[in-house]
Amino acid sequence: TGKLGLHPLELYHKCFRDLQPNVSRLGSKREDTVPSAAELSEAGIHFEMSATKRVSDIDFENGVLRMPLVGVYDETEKNYLNMMAFELLHRYAGNDVTDYIIFMDNIINSERDVKLLRSKGLIKSGLGSDMEVARLFNTLSKGAVMSPFCKLLDVQKKMNDHCRKRWNKWRASFEHTYLSNPWVFISLVAAAVLLVATLMQTIYSVMPFYTKNS
Repeated sequence: TGKLGLHPLELYHKCFRDLQPNVSRLGSKREDTVPSAAELSEAGIHFEMSATKRVSDIDFENGVLRMPLVGVYDETEKNYLNMMAFELLHRYAGNDVTDYIIFMDNIINSERDVKLLRSKGLIKSGLGSDMEVARLFNTLSKGAVMSPFCKLLDVQKKMNDHCRKRWNKWRASFEHTYLSNPWVFISLVAAAVLLVATLMQTIYSVMPFYTKNS
């Protein structure tokens, strides 16, 4: 037994849980799915590491998704399965780990999403490939249901609302196309300057003609 007579699995589970009380959200609209991480990025959403390592410490504000760093190693799948089973068998344990796994499955569809999260410092993998990481999260959540009290439902709703706004998509597309590469941006500015110069030259060329005939 561990500290205070708790089972080692229960102690391990507590490390992943947010001990703050949950707030009922039964009256809010459920949004169980969101675009993948790559699609969120294309919609202008940025990714940052949250202040703590707790799986419940995930939030979305002002176009920024903050989430804890997750390490994925050979024993990770077994550990998550044990904790999900623990939550299923002990109602007092809450549903935080299961909710987290479902959330990660929602934003990870393929190795492309894992690669993006890894590049942002949000996934540290000891597995052979990004595809294996994607498979792990996609497999773990099968048959699991997110708790109706889960705050991640609000996070998912905020992200979906952001992605539905066309302006966010247009701005993100402009940033990805023209601002991610300085040479592309310089070419864009040069083209704009050339266009304005050509327009001004045309105006100055035409103005004497109209002045003479007025």
